[in-house]
Amino acid sequence: MKVVRGIEEARWLPSRHRFALFRLAGYVRLQCGGTPPDQPAGTPAFRDDLVLAIDRDQSAVENYGMAVWAGVTVACYFAGDLLARWPVPLAMLASVPLAMIALNIPLCTFGALRPNRNNIRLNSAINMLLLLAAALYYARAETWVRFVAWQFLAAVALNAVAAVIVFLLRGPIARLEAAFAA
Repeated sequence: MKVVRGIEEARWLPSRHRFALFRLAGYVRLQCGGTPPDQPAGTPAFRDDLVLAIDRDQSAVENYGMAVWAGVTVACYFAGDLLARWPVPLAMLASVPLAMIALNIPLCTFGALRPNRNNIRLNSAINMLLLLAAALYYARAETWVRFVAWQFLAAVALNAVAAVIVFLLRGPIARLEAAFAA
């Protein structure tokens, strides 16, 4: 595993993020306002106690933000469909536990079908496909849930555009990452 020692700005390295939007945001942040990686030790940006792993899943904001977003999206689907006769605030409260269970069913199912294996990629792909299918279904609804579905579809499209941009910037991103190498 690669690590970067002492450089606070390494938190923004694109390789520490999974989704293209976050990778692109990290790259822009480093280009527009980041501390140069060759800054000499002893300046305020260098910290002896800081060690950052360079791995795709090291951004807590990205991980928890995406988990909350997926949970709220699925809760909105339940509130707008299964609990449509309830008042919206009460339906949302009641649908949160249903959403958490629904999001974990594929994880448990494929974990049981493929025991003793690392199923992270498979589970991620299946959950994203299920969320995309649900968004496509609810985007045609005639209730308030269609707005939730459309914002999900818009975010997926925006991430696809960011993925193309990140792909085109792969050379500059690789050079930037190499400058931070420990």
